[in-house]
Amino acid sequence: MFLSALLVAILATISQWWFFAPVTRCLTYPLTTGLLVGVFMGNPMLGMLSGATIQLVYLGWINTGGVMPSNTMVAGIFGTALTILSGASPKLAVTFAVPFSLIGLLMVEIYQSVNSFWVHRADAELAKGNVKAIRFLNYIPSLIVAIIVYGIPAFCLVFFGRSWAQGMLNIIPKSLTTALEVVGALMPALGIAMLLNYLGKKSLIPYFFIGFFLTAYLKLQIMAIAIFAGLLAYLLYINQKTNTTNVETTKKKVRRLTLQNRSGEQEDDSKAAKQRTNIAQNISPLNYQIKLTHGDLVKTWLWEQSDEAAYNYERLQALGLTNMMIYPIKKLYPKERQADELKKYMVFFNTEPHMIGPVIHGIALSMEEARANGADVSAEDINGVRTGLMGPAAGIGDTVQQGIIFPILASIGATMALDHNYFGPIMFTFVFELIIYTIGYWMFIYGYRKGKASVVSILKSGLLDKVTNAFSIVGLMVVGTMAATRVTIKTPLVWHVGQSVIKLQALFNQLAPSLIPLLATLLVWWLLRKKVNASIIVVGIFVIGILCSYLGILAVI
Repeated sequence: MFLSALLVAILATISQWWFFAPVTRCLTYPLTTGLLVGVFMGNPMLGMLSGATIQLVYLGWINTGGVMPSNTMVAGIFGTALTILSGASPKLAVTFAVPFSLIGLLMVEIYQSVNSFWVHRADAELAKGNVKAIRFLNYIPSLIVAIIVYGIPAFCLVFFGRSWAQGMLNIIPKSLTTALEVVGALMPALGIAMLLNYLGKKSLIPYFFIGFFLTAYLKLQIMAIAIFAGLLAYLLYINQKTNTTNVETTKKKVRRLTLQNRSGEQEDDSKAAKQRTNIAQNISPLNYQIKLTHGDLVKTWLWEQSDEAAYNYERLQALGLTNMMIYPIKKLYPKERQADELKKYMVFFNTEPHMIGPVIHGIALSMEEARANGADVSAEDINGVRTGLMGPAAGIGDTVQQGIIFPILASIGATMALDHNYFGPIMFTFVFELIIYTIGYWMFIYGYRKGKASVVSILKSGLLDKVTNAFSIVGLMVVGTMAATRVTIKTPLVWHVGQSVIKLQALFNQLAPSLIPLLATLLVWWLLRKKVNASIIVVGIFVIGILCSYLGILAVI
């Protein structure tokens, strides 16, 4: 048991101490950590089933802007561990996980508040010219805090918790256990509703119902729905692209753009072009005496994967990004300038760090290289560009990664896991990380080579909106499938009319299969649209689920 407790403690520690994102990224998700906890505790099947069950509740919980609505790391690891310790049904995993997720919010506050101290220490070390201290301050103090806040409680839960966990389960009445299983069957409606609230453009909502009824009536599997949705989204995307191209071609025939100087007068095209050419020649990379190689870019991108190791409330990613820039700064500047050049990165910074956000760091590297070669690029210019792109990159990155790619893959992975297929969480983890880090690396290199102008042109082109809509169609259809298969409640109510027996569930099935799960999901979605806090809805599901179970209104399918 000591080894199991130690391994779970290590897992809990690095689920928050994000020392290298490709290792730690999916440790924030119960679907991944549930299987790992199960392996460490000698019951991988129960761990996987528990993690997948918990994951369904948190499909729509999206962390943006440094705000965490619920601690899914603690929910997944601690909730799965307690389920295994007690020997409970995986259907009860949700009732264990939700309280832990709320306690986990306090743990996050402690962790990120304490990490603010290391930022001030880094300021002092850079003022003394001590660049080496940045590496230490980015990793070691935050590791110690993560061990204290996350690792030690996880170790104690696993090492000391088996007897009291089993005792707790034994004293719970059978009727309450049944009621809690109803709560667990209802909870996925919240995760699905949150995704609907996030993806639910009015024009796209019908795709949710298409996915739902394809599954409810035709019994199609989630992978079939995902493939069908992908092909449908592709056809619609191609159609949109063709229509846009035709419109742009028409516009070009009737309107000619002109350049204007600051006085508002038209400027000769050849003169403007000549000015742009002269500027480009003055700062052309061909004239650089100091250049970053492709290997330097790869190494910097790898260092960027630690940008949230010391994530803190005061400056968020600042210390991690300063740590990232140590390698290129040392390559570009003499030793006496290095500490001063790093200071510009110790300012508040926060964006989506893995997929779209890296484009900003690539642009900063390009500007840094120009500055080192004598171009008129100030520290304020570099931070101005970084700050200006911070919001757009976060908006796109969080939407596409957390709001579209994750729920699609997690829904498929969780469905496979709940069908007792170990490939589900493995597939989710591998494919999810392959997608986001391949795109992230490409964006990093693209930002370095093309600079700010090209990135802004992409943002203005409308291409991202079309791609996002296409992915949203896939996401909504997959989510519709989840509503039909994973909100597993029914009504056992029976009416006696003379000698006839009328089963209410049979009547609902004649109207539409899985009608009760659909109505439950739509009700939760309506509450979210009315701005009801998700935590209040969680409490409401607990109360309603227990009450309806005792009254014989709802039961688990």
